[in-house]
Amino acid sequence: MGAPAIQKMDIDEFLAWADRQEPDTRYELVGGQPRAMSPCSQAHSRLSGNIAFEIRRRLRPPCFVLTETAIEREDRADRFYEADIAVTCSPHQPGQRSTPNPVLVVEILSESTASHDRGTKVPDYMQIPSVQEVLLVDSRAVRAQLWRRDGRRWIVEDFTDDATLPLASIGAELPLAALYDGIAL
Repeated sequence: MGAPAIQKMDIDEFLAWADRQEPDTRYELVGGQPRAMSPCSQAHSRLSGNIAFEIRRRLRPPCFVLTETAIEREDRADRFYEADIAVTCSPHQPGQRSTPNPVLVVEILSESTASHDRGTKVPDYMQIPSVQEVLLVDSRAVRAQLWRRDGRRWIVEDFTDDATLPLASIGAELPLAALYDGIAL
């Protein structure tokens, strides 16, 4: 007999459950079910640091950048994601469990996460009214995809090599090459 199936949870149940798990494993809540996250590769970690640094140096108050930050949809109690990076311009409040009103969400794609990030997380991020852009950055090649809200529709653009990413949500441009600085692919 296998392990008993975990019953569907809401966010509060998930967070209480996650607190009782091994500290080395991170989880997200997807459709009411906890989902273990793969450990990050060195390329992923370096990309995350580079992206956060490049964004941070271009932000103006009150906006700030967060890494490995929780994202939730207020209209769904069965989803609780951990984004690689997010930007919000809402002030931090003590006791917050997730990023308030994210305007930009960044996910770093790997072989094991690309399908989930593209197929599950991006459509959910698009349902959050404050989200203006979702940036997907590849950890295996110098490549990024930017999803931008345009009224009631979303426009997607692909970027490679020496392109510059126009991030309207934060009023800045990021050279794609700077994100990959020091990373051997």
